[in-house]
Amino acid sequence: MTTPELSIIIPSYNMQRWLPYAIESCLWQSEPNIEVLVVNDGSTDATQKIAEAYAKADARVRVHNQVNKGLGLTRQVGQELALGRYLMWLDADDFLDRDAARDMLGVARRDDVDMVCGNAVVFSDKTFNSRRYFHHPAVARTTFDNPRYWKSKVAWRWIINRAFINDAHITHPALKLGQDVVVMYDLLCRVEAFSQCPSFFYYFRQEHKGVDSSLETEIEHQLAHYAPVRDVLVRANRPKPLIKYLSENYLRDIKHYMPRILGREPHWERRVLEISRELFAGIDPTWLTKAFCEPELRHNPELESLGLALLAGDEDAIRTELARHGHVAPASVNKTSGWHTFRRRIKAMLAPLSLKARARQCALRARAAKRLRGIWTPE
Repeated sequence: MTTPELSIIIPSYNMQRWLPYAIESCLWQSEPNIEVLVVNDGSTDATQKIAEAYAKADARVRVHNQVNKGLGLTRQVGQELALGRYLMWLDADDFLDRDAARDMLGVARRDDVDMVCGNAVVFSDKTFNSRRYFHHPAVARTTFDNPRYWKSKVAWRWIINRAFINDAHITHPALKLGQDVVVMYDLLCRVEAFSQCPSFFYYFRQEHKGVDSSLETEIEHQLAHYAPVRDVLVRANRPKPLIKYLSENYLRDIKHYMPRILGREPHWERRVLEISRELFAGIDPTWLTKAFCEPELRHNPELESLGLALLAGDEDAIRTELARHGHVAPASVNKTSGWHTFRRRIKAMLAPLSLKARARQCALRARAAKRLRGIWTPE
């Protein structure tokens, strides 16, 4: 049996609506020597039936069914079962460009690197609007000393040499949210060099992400993932990427949680406080200062004041800092209104990137509807 050049791992939990798009986008790749590994994480919908129909139709598709374990452990299972020289993770509600495998593998071979980063398009099913996702120009054999990559921590925009990740004994934590950030920072701190493919190879479906997350999941998994991120980056002596990540993401999450729990959910107020104190206990207070951050980072006074209060253990100061984020600023635009949707759709009709995303999705829908006749009907 020929070793696949690329294993595309698709963790799937109750994704019957979108899974056919993801699998079809793998099977239409211009690079045919791939495998598609669907890890069905205890789905209760038609996910297993759809995946097994594809496996019956194309030998490159394999299916692994398991009891529900959550996304982190499901990605780990896929990593352990993969056979390809390189591997990547594809969310079950996203899809790939036709030349994704060809372009990403081409850069890996040319530069002899264990990791390649690609570019992504974020698109909306509601408004049809599309945008480029923090895209990077082509670069050969760069390292994590490059500040541009302190932000590129999502697993789905990379391909990774399977031997490299397994030999490094990097495993996915049992978190439902944020687990890929822990893994990607660990990889970036260890890899000798990586390259950037300029292709926009990945299409990311915007509205569907995180819609089923409960407050418990967000706090016990999303907020909790910052501590293992800290451990990885501190161990690697990479404090500036850590401060950048906390400034842009931890504070964002605090501002998201506090209006929902302040004065309403005392248990979750205590948990946010406990998790935050544990997180900052491993942080040097000088890392929060303007003198340390600049010039690579923009100093964030909000992170500094909250972090110093947490480090000092001053309960009154901590609660004052958290309370600053206990209100929701009025939105400048009502993004749920029909008028906003209409305006966005008109804009998308005139944008080549949006038209391309819609055209690719329509082509995948047609292919899936034909192949899965009697099993799946597109919504």
